[in-house]
Amino acid sequence: MSPFEYVSVLISIIYGLGITLVLTGVAELISRWKTIVPFLPYFIWIALVFVLHIYEWWEHYALRSISSWSLPLFLFVILYPILLFILANLLFPTKWSKKGIDLKEFYFATYSKFFLGTIFLAALAIIQNVFLEGYKLQDQFVQIIVLAVFSSLLIWRTKNVVIHTLIACIMLLFMLASVIYTSDTLLVQ
Repeated sequence: MSPFEYVSVLISIIYGLGITLVLTGVAELISRWKTIVPFLPYFIWIALVFVLHIYEWWEHYALRSISSWSLPLFLFVILYPILLFILANLLFPTKWSKKGIDLKEFYFATYSKFFLGTIFLAALAIIQNVFLEGYKLQDQFVQIIVLAVFSSLLIWRTKNVVIHTLIACIMLLFMLASVIYTSDTLLVQ
């Protein structure tokens, strides 16, 4: 077993747990559909976090070029899937009321924690890209935009539905564009 294979097992488990959280949460929403009040930005964030788990797990394969792993390096690398797992957990209520849940209310009660997690995730992505992938800051336009937008939203603390819907849609478009733009580099060989 190579060092990469060894460390990738735990990283993959954490990504898998995050995917499990999202799928379980979606199944719970479906089973309680008659008792929930839907909210579009909430559903977009669920889709984004799900796709981000899969995308990042796929991208994780690029770390195979690291031939020697230390515990500090491993802990640094594993922070990203851990933060992504936490984001997945923040998406769903811990307790479900029998009478139902208004997803708009739930979203606005928890969005600041979710956005803070997104800020940490973007900052960590920038740091990891610089130190592990050799990117320069100017190569990380999307991550810097995410950092700026979500920081602004946290400071502004708006509960304007149009703004939240627009931000969620823009993030979805960024994610789709990123997958399409990098599709030639997303090969496992």
